[in-house]
Amino acid sequence: MSIDVLALAPDAQVAASARPLAVPSAWRSYGVDDDFLWGLFGLGQNPYQVRVALDDRAATCSCPSRKVPCKHAIALQLMHAASLVPPDPRPEWVKDWRGAGRQRELDDSPEAVERRAQQRARTAEAREDTVQSGIAALREWLDDLVRAGIAGLPSQGREWCAPAIVRMIDAQAPGLSGMVIDLAWVVASGRPTWTEEAAERIGALHLLIELASHASRTGSATALEDVVRSRVGFRTRQGDVRENPPWEDDWVVLLQNAIDDEDGQVNTVQQWAWARERREWVIAVAYAVNAPATPLLPLGVELRGTMHPYPAGSPRRVLPGLVDVTGPPAPIPLPSTWAEALAGLEPLLSSDPWQRQFPLGCEGVRPAAAGASWVLLDEAGHGLPVRDDDGLDRALAVSGGKPFGAICLWDGNVLRLGVATPFDGTPELVG
Repeated sequence: MSIDVLALAPDAQVAASARPLAVPSAWRSYGVDDDFLWGLFGLGQNPYQVRVALDDRAATCSCPSRKVPCKHAIALQLMHAASLVPPDPRPEWVKDWRGAGRQRELDDSPEAVERRAQQRARTAEAREDTVQSGIAALREWLDDLVRAGIAGLPSQGREWCAPAIVRMIDAQAPGLSGMVIDLAWVVASGRPTWTEEAAERIGALHLLIELASHASRTGSATALEDVVRSRVGFRTRQGDVRENPPWEDDWVVLLQNAIDDEDGQVNTVQQWAWARERREWVIAVAYAVNAPATPLLPLGVELRGTMHPYPAGSPRRVLPGLVDVTGPPAPIPLPSTWAEALAGLEPLLSSDPWQRQFPLGCEGVRPAAAGASWVLLDEAGHGLPVRDDDGLDRALAVSGGKPFGAICLWDGNVLRLGVATPFDGTPELVG
């Protein structure tokens, strides 16, 4: 099917350029019905509108390219060929399109509505069967991995994990392929604790696929099962997220993390904001393909406005709505000890055991050397490891060597210092 789609490209350059764009994370939204395929490419303010007629593959795109079909239209059809585009009601900007001189209106007759509903159900069922087949294969792979032991994995390069990664991609389970890639990265890291970390990753994978299989059999939809489906790779459309009732609050945007995937094609920016009234952290995530990702929120400011929550996850992922900057960030409440801070993570881990990065803060900490490493000691004298990077150096500078409040990202092993709150408690970005 992919070869047929690429044959529609006007030249080899368009075909080659389309391949890296055929990933869901590069698109704001997309959908398909009986007649048309459509998508909004790009996560900026003015995404390209891409439309394809399924009968004759006539295509149009709002990008400036003079080639027809352009790389965006080919990429969208590649995703459709890979069963990554879900059935969806046609948006207004597609309804108004007159492809190839045709005038098509959405058939709202009861028969047509029922036909589209049946098509959506068939597509969802086929996707579920594909994912469950992949989960069964991953369970066998994990059993073989555990039976053989992990001690010899570093000497095997990527040969031991490549088949599982490819199989999960074919199974339309990108979340599972990402977890296998993460396991491979841990094995290749060579850290003294890599065996313990790898064992934990294997256990987390096993738990996820068992819960995913159970959810598929029972058909239930609890909050945990929503998290499970998200972790497996079932995507929630941004249009559906925006239909959820928004949360209105004062948002303090303090932490940011940029991630590049292995081949450098997909770039991610994560941002964490503290919700004053809800008294919880939320996360906003932006993606870009073959370009730097543009953050969804301004960093180091306080906002007033709305965020649309995704169905599940801890911290809850949000999609910004209408927000206005109200000024620089004011102090936020912080625990007085690391023990209190870590105890606060328990409900988050209970609701999403696969989350690996959390905002974590503590009042009155001071850096201390621990051999060749550094820790942040709290007032009780208990410490957590902290990265020895520019963030630590800047925190020492703004605090004048005195104890300060620390707001960090915690991955279970080490803190990455992002904000220091010296003197009057006003947050200062340091990392």
